[in-house]
Amino acid sequence: MTLDGVTEPSAALAQGSVPARAWKHGLSLFGELKYPEDFKRFEYVNAGAPKGGAVRLMAFRHLDNFNLVVAGVKGSLVAGIDLVYDTLMVSALDEVSSEYGLLAEAVSHPDDHSSVTYRLRASAKWHDGKPVTAEDVIFSFEAFKANHPQFSAYYRHVTKAEKTAEREVTFTFDAPGNRELPQIVGQLSVLPKHWWEGTDKSGRKRDVTATMLEPPMGCGAYRLKEFVAGRTIVFERVPDYWGKGRQRQPRPR
Repeated sequence: MTLDGVTEPSAALAQGSVPARAWKHGLSLFGELKYPEDFKRFEYVNAGAPKGGAVRLMAFRHLDNFNLVVAGVKGSLVAGIDLVYDTLMVSALDEVSSEYGLLAEAVSHPDDHSSVTYRLRASAKWHDGKPVTAEDVIFSFEAFKANHPQFSAYYRHVTKAEKTAEREVTFTFDAPGNRELPQIVGQLSVLPKHWWEGTDKSGRKRDVTATMLEPPMGCGAYRLKEFVAGRTIVFERVPDYWGKGRQRQPRPR
């Protein structure tokens, strides 16, 4: 049953043992969301804009690290590398403090804001074709919180991240009442656990706590095509990007 963008799962109600979650397509700190459930694009997006060509930008960085987890701690993060990744939610540029699902198709939290649950889209895929999973989200959260001082502080009120269903991740907070925390969690850049736990072309195991100059795997609309360390980096559009046509791509940060 769906009322005003809030979904009540009938399966949980039928079981009688698990309280039904109230699912929403977005979150707002101030008033109602501007865009309804299943909206096609933000109003400021030109769906008919031509695609192609090249743009050249200048960056004041040394270009010696592709690893987001240790950005600002070790090395100098390459400008634009976050284009490779997607986040759980994406901010609307024509609203104040509103976020809508990107990797997450729905979000739910109790009235006291003591936790938040994100349900991932089944269509979300990494560039190697594998699905984005709850395990990826948990791995990403734990990696950022453990290795990056800024994110350690940012997520200090998040005590636990756990898989609560096949495509669901629940984040538990240290106290109720913080209305902003669900949206803070929604800004998480999600990393591929299977890639980071694998090996590079030379057979060396990857280390999420170290700098690297290996092109990272992502799930975003762009991927790293080529680079010259310390000089240039080239990104290219991913032709089979899982979110193609959604018109909700996040802006570079």
